Amino acid sequence: MRQVAFLLMVLFLATGCNNMRRMERGKPIRSEAPGGIIRKHRATMANTDWVAMRLQVEATLNGDRNTFKVNSRMKRDSCLWMSITPALGVEAARLMFTVDSVKFFSKIPGNRFAYLGDYDAFDDLLGTDLNFDMVQRILLGEAIGLEDEDSKYISKVDGREHLLINKYKRRVRRLTGVKEKEISPNDSLAVDASPAVQQRVHDRSDDADLMVKRYWFDGFGYQLTRTRFDDLYWGRSIEISHGAFEPESGGWIPYTTTISIASPEGSSQIKMEISRAKYGKAYPMPFNIPADIEYRDGF
Repeated sequence: MRQVAFLLMVLFLATGCNNMRRMERGKPIRSEAPGGIIRKHRATMANTDWVAMRLQVEATLNGDRNTFKVNSRMKRDSCLWMSITPALGVEAARLMFTVDSVKFFSKIPGNRFAYLGDYDAFDDLLGTDLNFDMVQRILLGEAIGLEDEDSKYISKVDGREHLLINKYKRRVRRLTGVKEKEISPNDSLAVDASPAVQQRVHDRSDDADLMVKRYWFDGFGYQLTRTRFDDLYWGRSIEISHGAFEPESGGWIPYTTTISIASPEGSSQIKMEISRAKYGKAYPMPFNIPADIEYRDGF
């Protein structure tokens, strides 16, 4: 195991130095195979079972902007607990995610209620699908839906970053008129086909068939800096940006994250900044709902 770790370290240093020299000479970083980029990224992921974070959050949902603090505690692959406090400093709500359920308890006077259910409530709130694995990966700066297979992606260089684009089906090309190799890094893909063609493609597809995925990785450290999903089936997109990486638990954690969502129903943006974090220590996750609380079907 130590020999493998040593070889990985040598490989990272050699690649990083090579790319640094190329950048100093005004040249782009050297292109790499998708599988190598993915494996190097996974070597940057923190290895911890427990995480406790204090977050500063700014959320804009369909034009309504709010800022608040969040104390979060997470057991990897199991449970995420959040205590939400607005500017006044009094806890307003608690939220708990598990792999297959969501619990929410609003303590706001005049709007006290609880929600016990699945992740469908977030589909209406944010205009996109959500699950526990996605939330966990967003907080830890890990790629969502990234598969370790060369054949599934094409690799490009975008400035000082590596860009991976999933190889998509001909149905996507019929809708957009663009092949994977022709996509510019920051293109916002849109449907460019007649209504008849759109209908035929939709009738023969599901949402996974019409998803275009892009991943950006730092050209020196291989941390995930940005992810973009264009969902042509539902006409929506989500972009996740990470920055201010800090070395934690044998890897790197992004201390700033921005999530931007656009859909036919509207747009949302969530900005998060970690102000304090601890790793590797188990914390309690108290979640008691009063017996007299009103239950609702959503938020």
